[in-house]
Amino acid sequence: MPALIDVTIDGHVHTRLCNHASGEMEEYVQQGVQRGLATIVFLEHLEAGIHYHPRSWLEDEFVYYFEEGRRLQQRYRGIIDIRLGVETGYNPAAVSLLQEKLALYPWDRIGLSCHFHRHGESHLNLLSRRRESLEQLAAIGVNQVISDYFNALIEAIGVIDCDVICHLDAVLRHYPGIEFNEDHRRQIETLLDGIRSKGVALEINTSGIAYRGSPFPAPWIIKGALQRGIPLFAGSDAHQPEEVGRYFDRLPEYLQDLQD
Repeated sequence: MPALIDVTIDGHVHTRLCNHASGEMEEYVQQGVQRGLATIVFLEHLEAGIHYHPRSWLEDEFVYYFEEGRRLQQRYRGIIDIRLGVETGYNPAAVSLLQEKLALYPWDRIGLSCHFHRHGESHLNLLSRRRESLEQLAAIGVNQVISDYFNALIEAIGVIDCDVICHLDAVLRHYPGIEFNEDHRRQIETLLDGIRSKGVALEINTSGIAYRGSPFPAPWIIKGALQRGIPLFAGSDAHQPEEVGRYFDRLPEYLQDLQD
């Protein structure tokens, strides 16, 4: 029986270039080598039409990103496979601009996510731990924010060519006692159907183990993906070099238990 997930590939790694992580690209590569990984996939942030400060994505830095990435690919050839991808955040109000930006570079992998909620003329970060941000999102209405988030992803899967959906249920991950209602669960089922029909993979994001004791997404969502035959990709969502490949050793047994 084939393995449910390949834990020799870390498919979701960030660096200092995104302005909310630390460490140079080579430090992440070196950690991947130490972990015994076969492949490391940089998945740096790309946004379009988002008004938020401080900026948590790349703009002109993508030029350096590819230059340094190509240098590292040559230096570590035969040691570890280095791939240069992007985590594109979906903004329903800037689809054409986002597609234009995606067309600028030859990505090895495109991850799809949604990080921001429009609030007047600016945006709120759905994954932020800032108290002010959480209070503003709560004032809008937690259930409404979550519904808007899943609606955005459902729309995105139909218009953005991507390879994997990232941290599917991480919305409001820092809001205390967050729960999805029946409407949210129906949205997730619809999203999983869309993922299957588009041939996209689902990321098993091990940063969730640090946040809540289990990966993103929740077990019942992973079960739904397995039932649909959706492929699973492992991602650490590393924001520091030492986080590369974190908790990957737990994934095979964890996923097997969900399938049994």
